[in-house]
Amino acid sequence: MTDNALVELRHIYKKFTTKHLFLIDEETRKRRFYKRKEVHAASDVHFSIERGEIFGLLGPNGAGKTTAVKMISGLVRPDKGAVYVDGLDVDKKRRQVLRRVGVVLEGTRTSLWPLTPLENLLYYGTLKDVPRSVLRQRAHDLLDFIGLKDKKNVQVRRLSRGQKQKLAICIALIADPQVLLLDEPTTGLDVQSARAIKDKVMEMTREQGRSVLVTTHDMHVAQELCDRIGIINHGELIACKPTEELLALFAEQIFVFKIDRPVNVETMAALPGVLKAEMEETGDGPALVMQVTPETELRSEALYRIVDLLKEQQVLLHGLQQRQQNLESIFLKLTGDPHQ
Repeated sequence: MTDNALVELRHIYKKFTTKHLFLIDEETRKRRFYKRKEVHAASDVHFSIERGEIFGLLGPNGAGKTTAVKMISGLVRPDKGAVYVDGLDVDKKRRQVLRRVGVVLEGTRTSLWPLTPLENLLYYGTLKDVPRSVLRQRAHDLLDFIGLKDKKNVQVRRLSRGQKQKLAICIALIADPQVLLLDEPTTGLDVQSARAIKDKVMEMTREQGRSVLVTTHDMHVAQELCDRIGIINHGELIACKPTEELLALFAEQIFVFKIDRPVNVETMAALPGVLKAEMEETGDGPALVMQVTPETELRSEALYRIVDLLKEQQVLLHGLQQRQQNLESIFLKLTGDPHQ
């Protein structure tokens, strides 16, 4: 475990066995039998989370993201390997670890709906042994920080989904944990609520020095929020790098030439340094999209030659821009599943 790492998963393995299932086929009305099968939720997964870092864990449904969160919080035991939080083995020191970890799991009803947000925080703070001398003030401070101060005495059942999610984060923070685990924190939320939660996560990490693990399907949230990103697929960690480094590693040199009429793409594709050429229709008219080699000298030569060819063919060039790579396209390349 590195000196600055607060969380570390060391060569984790975990598999689950599904149950026998009998299902009715809706079309034939025949009963189908499905045998048990093994699902590998973690296969030699190894990563760490530094102090004050926001770490994103991405992957398709069933890839093993939530299993990782549950192993860090002590809810699931690994079959092999070890998980450490602040130097403590989660399996051997579970009670001490729980004091250091706050968790919000997707789809779980954390708060008690008949109670108010303030009553929820006082209740959960008592369960987590928060001293009474600081509990009430901390509850008020959290509600103020997350933006629920004016809802503190409203029954939870009357809150919006976004407000309930904010309260769930407050409950996870009531014992002042060093590590916050957020499993799909923005799923099902509107844009404004998702943005508010993202901003608060960044604020608490930067100002309070917490370590945060976020699992998410929202690539835009991950790209804006996370310092480092791990991509997990079929239980295997297939990439783990700083966000900017991951984007740079998979960067494609794609340039978009906005022109006044279509051109022969075969001629363009035959140029040295050009890997691919195609025409696209945009709202501003036709565009020549060129993928060129990342090698600097060849790339520059190819771009100049493209411009020369357009001039020779008397094609008017309205503009040129480089298409930026995003996390979503990298994710789809690595997982190979465009439907997740």
